[in-house]
Amino acid sequence: MDTIGIVAEYNPFHLGHAHQLSYLTERWPDALRIIVMSGSFVQRGTPAYFSKFNRAYWALLGGADIVIELPTVYALRSAEIFASGALRLMNKLGINAFSFGSEITNLDLLMSTAEISERPEVQDRIKALLKQGYSYNVAQRQAINEFAPYAQQILTNPNALLGLEYLRALRRYNLPLTPILIERNGNYHETALPELEEKSPSATALRKALTEVKIKGLHRYSDELLRYFPEEIGQQVLLAMEQGEHLQIERYYDLIHYTSRLYTPEQLALLGDFTEGIENRWKKASIWQNWMHCREEIKSKRYSYARIDRMAAYTVLHMQTSLLKKAHQIGPTYARLLGFTEAGRNWLRCNINTIPIVQKWAPFCKQATGITEEMAKLDSLATDIQLSCFANPQTRKGGVDYTYTPYYLKENV
Repeated sequence: MDTIGIVAEYNPFHLGHAHQLSYLTERWPDALRIIVMSGSFVQRGTPAYFSKFNRAYWALLGGADIVIELPTVYALRSAEIFASGALRLMNKLGINAFSFGSEITNLDLLMSTAEISERPEVQDRIKALLKQGYSYNVAQRQAINEFAPYAQQILTNPNALLGLEYLRALRRYNLPLTPILIERNGNYHETALPELEEKSPSATALRKALTEVKIKGLHRYSDELLRYFPEEIGQQVLLAMEQGEHLQIERYYDLIHYTSRLYTPEQLALLGDFTEGIENRWKKASIWQNWMHCREEIKSKRYSYARIDRMAAYTVLHMQTSLLKKAHQIGPTYARLLGFTEAGRNWLRCNINTIPIVQKWAPFCKQATGITEEMAKLDSLATDIQLSCFANPQTRKGGVDYTYTPYYLKENV
């Protein structure tokens, strides 16, 4: 195979990500490693901890050949749409295969479970459970478990569940991408800091550690933190922390709180995932003194924290249901280039793809029309919102998307 795609957030890039790229390099040394990476917001519903420009550069340092941004209309959606948007983008780029990590290494088991999950009787059962007030994720897991109890081990592992969505997307859209499964080790539920004892801690734990260490003193704990990053990338991460080029989550929470009070229930009802009168519950909750309290008041059996967090992002970015539905129906219409190596440069010159690979963002946005224009504007707005929530006031300048030039790494380190 010539190209292997990876769907990633790199929030931040750590040793586990480096392991995946290293494994692919050893097994397929002649294949390009192309990353489809979430941009300024990530799937969990918040701005990324570091800018997409820094994260793309770190990915190149870690062994990637090309980094492409996954448009915000797919990056900020449920696991199903996140996965299908990324794989459809890979297909339009002419990528041959894609690699994903999973706690479950039995690819046949994952593929058979993906097939079962698409059966009409399973889909009917999911709909019945939704009518009973369950969230989609809970309903899907319960329905699959009823028809395929042997798949229980998949349903309790987050990366295996995401892998299931990738395989479902392959079937649903008939995508000619060969799946490459890599075992994922480490505690990916772990969020506490206790000196980061895990050999491969979660990205959540690393973000928490970086935030706490910033308060305690970066230099004091830098050696401990550097153990969890490839050497050169670790130094870059610490530099970004020192310069305040990172998310200050309280600023973002205040922004959500503000927009929740600003919108009327009728305006909220136009946004993605605001259904069944949740806009009234949301507006009522906005009276509380901070966003985290509001969030607790909104939470219900049907609306998980993850879904609420994505909906909160929709309020900040004004992501309406009409745009989300249209984007999901049409699929990606462009691929924004964030960085490339020499090998990636050669591929970019010769590759035949069905959508434009955008290197100069400003002229592309100026010429874009229709759904492409709407999606591109959203990507730039997402970057402006993310940067406005960074710790250092000097990093909060808007319009950065339009001045960025894709990073060219002449030698892959």
